[in-house]
Amino acid sequence: MQIPDPPDVSYWDASPLLQRICRTRLDPACEPRLAAMGERAAKEVAPLAQIANRESPRLITHDARGDRVNSVEYHPAYREMEEIAYGSGMITVNYTDPPAHSRTFGFALGYLFAMAEMGLYCPLCMTDGVARVLTRYGTRDQIDRVRPQLIATNREALWTGGMFLTERAGGSDVGANETVERNGRLTGHKWFCSNVDADAVLVTARPEGGAQGTRGLQTYLLLQRGNPGVTIERLKEKLGVRSMPTGEVTLTDAPAELVGGFAAITEMLNLSRLYNSVAAIAVMGRAIHEARWYIERRRAFGKPVIEWPLARDVLRDLEMQHERAMLLTFATIGAMERADAGDADSARMLRILTPMTKAVTGKLAVPCVSEAMELIGGNGYIEESPMPRLLRDAQVLPIWEGTTNILVLDAVRTAKKERGHELLLAQIEKEFPEEARALERIDEENPRRWVFELARLYSASLSS
Repeated sequence: MQIPDPPDVSYWDASPLLQRICRTRLDPACEPRLAAMGERAAKEVAPLAQIANRESPRLITHDARGDRVNSVEYHPAYREMEEIAYGSGMITVNYTDPPAHSRTFGFALGYLFAMAEMGLYCPLCMTDGVARVLTRYGTRDQIDRVRPQLIATNREALWTGGMFLTERAGGSDVGANETVERNGRLTGHKWFCSNVDADAVLVTARPEGGAQGTRGLQTYLLLQRGNPGVTIERLKEKLGVRSMPTGEVTLTDAPAELVGGFAAITEMLNLSRLYNSVAAIAVMGRAIHEARWYIERRRAFGKPVIEWPLARDVLRDLEMQHERAMLLTFATIGAMERADAGDADSARMLRILTPMTKAVTGKLAVPCVSEAMELIGGNGYIEESPMPRLLRDAQVLPIWEGTTNILVLDAVRTAKKERGHELLLAQIEKEFPEEARALERIDEENPRRWVFELARLYSASLSS
């Protein structure tokens, strides 16, 4: 038959660059777990993801007696994916006697999973984020009482995490938020709440009478189970990542616990941006894998499609862009590991790499998946193929956790304040001295061009 069967290859086996990165950084004992995730993601999670995307979660607002409830109903396919994802320990490894480079290990497991399913990768991110913030900012009681559930590998014991940040008053303009805290209770309306029924949620609110802008915001821990002040109003109808519920939540005198200032929620936001980057390279990797498999086996005009120069050149270009995006993302992960260990220069580097990497990888994901779909042609456009879902899912990546313009402004702001870009230029100068000199001056008239060129040359220097 002319139309090839779908790929039947482990995503670990299909990811030689990831293998090289992991074999350089990780203990060899990690490899069997990575290989197992690659196998399960390709053979089990990928078909479950197609089902969970089609059978999206439903909000149950009232019980049989007519009483108001906050219940989200999931298809069993989603629950099966949860067991695989959380059971892999991709979050746990960062908190329980972590081995060296645990973030690389956790994100490598996440990359393989996200190749199959991006929707659930968001709740995984949120759960890790709440655990990280509590570890760094929470009280001893909060850490002991909440974190064990967040890092559990058993789905029955697990609490998932969430972040309720955005409001109608301002999307990216978080400082305009109107939710108020009075006497340990929160009142307000949160507009984009992904993993909306999460057990442990970090929420921003302004203490009554507090200062305006982000300076006046505090971060609170909201435990949703049995919380009488939480109402899930509705679930959003989204373009993509439809397997995971995003909703609107009203808080009415909802009991919550103070965790820290606005800096606490930025810790979670920055981790989320790194997860976003991993999701971007994962969806690119999956799309390229599907396209290569197809055009190696599909014949056109007398020979396999890949033997035609135009098709081969397009595929090679996609693979080169993906390679550089992956190197950039794992360089950022490495900077996080070193920063967490106390390295000051790595902390400076991380603060510019995080928004820059998220901006570049998120922006690249959509055209990459689209080009891979075009290589496959019409058979990649129909819903029996995973490609339409991948394209819809990819579109969220340049939007959530900061749009491209917001991220560019963040990168330029931190470059001016901390000069972290100079550490990147030192690496670039080894391979591209003239280009490095041209980027020494921060271009505030064309900041997007400056940030994207910095990222392009830095990632190219990593692959040289």
